[in-house]
Amino acid sequence: EPTSALSNAEVEILFRVIGELKSEGVGIVYISHRLEELIRVGDYITVLRDGVITGAQSMEGVDIAWIVRNMIGESSKDFAKEIEHPFGEEALRVENMRLADSGGGFAVDGVSLSLRQGEILGIYGLMGAGRTELLEAIIGRYHHVTGDVWVHGEKMGKPRVADRIAKGLALIPEDRKHDGLVQILSIRENMTLSSVEAFTQGFHMDLRGERSRVAEFVKRMVIKIASPENPVSALSGGNQQKVVISKALMTGPRVLLMDEPSRGIDIGAKAEVFRVMRQLAAEGLGIVFVTSDLEEVLSLSDRIIVMSNGRITGEFSKEEVTETKLVTASAVGHAPDRAERETA
Repeated sequence: EPTSALSNAEVEILFRVIGELKSEGVGIVYISHRLEELIRVGDYITVLRDGVITGAQSMEGVDIAWIVRNMIGESSKDFAKEIEHPFGEEALRVENMRLADSGGGFAVDGVSLSLRQGEILGIYGLMGAGRTELLEAIIGRYHHVTGDVWVHGEKMGKPRVADRIAKGLALIPEDRKHDGLVQILSIRENMTLSSVEAFTQGFHMDLRGERSRVAEFVKRMVIKIASPENPVSALSGGNQQKVVISKALMTGPRVLLMDEPSRGIDIGAKAEVFRVMRQLAAEGLGIVFVTSDLEEVLSLSDRIIVMSNGRITGEFSKEEVTETKLVTASAVGHAPDRAERETA
C-alpha cells in the first residue's frame, strides 16, 4: 500500500519514480486495494482471495469490473443486497448540536437529526464538513458541546463516553488502528475491551465465557484468524475492522455510529462489512454511518444527510437522491481546510 499516507502530489511523484525504475529494467511488485492505481501502474495483475489466486493475466483488457469479479465474484454495485424490513420507533434524536472549533467557529453548527430502529442513515460530505466531529459529539467525547441527545426516548445527561455506551450508543472510529484497537493486545482482548464488565464478578473474570463470546462473534462476523490469542496487529485491515465492529456489538448497542467503515480495506472486505450492516439493520439496530464515497452512501443508505461546514445542507430519501444532488449539497458554502489546500 505505497500510497496510503501520501497526498495527491506525492502520489504523482511516486508514479513517475515507478516509471523511471521500469524503464531501467527494475521489476516491481505493487500491492494495493486501490483498483485505479493497479490499472495505472501494472503490466500484469494477480488477484488473491483468502490466500488463493482467483485471477491472473496481463493488464490488457483488465478494468475495475474484472478485478471486482475476481475478488468477490460479483459487481461492485451488489455490495449490499437490501434486506427489506419495516422501521421501528425512533432510536436516536439529536437537537441543535453545536461544537466550537479552535478557530472561533463551529465544527458542528446547529445539527438536528433523527434515526429509527432498523434504519441506515448515511452522512455524506467533503473533508472538513464536520461529519466525524458530529459522531464524536454524539458519543460524548467533547464536554463543551451543546445540544441534546435522546436514545430510545431517554434524554442523555452530560457528555461522558462510558455513560453513552451504557445507554446503548457505540462508535466505530475512522482510525481503527489508533482509536479502535490496542495493537499490542490479542484479538480476544480487543474484542471484549468495551464489555469486560460482562465477564467480571468482583475480582474474578469468567475466561471461559469470554472465549465463548469471542468465538461466537468470530463466526458471526466471518473473521479470518488462526487463533483469538494472536495479536490483532497481525490481521489484515478488513479483519481488524471486523474486530472493531465486534467490540462495539458486544456492548449490546441500540444505535451504531460508524465513521468511514470501509476506509483502508479491500473491496472483498467492504462487501462483507456492508452485508453485516444491512443484516444488523434488519435485526432492528439503528445505524448512522459517515462516508465520502458516493457509491457507498447511495447503495447502503435508507436516507442521506449531507453536511458542509458543520451544517446540514441537504436531506434525501433513497428514492429521490442522485449523485448530482449529493455533490451540489456538499459544496454549499464549503471552505477547504488546510489539508485540502496543501494537496490541491
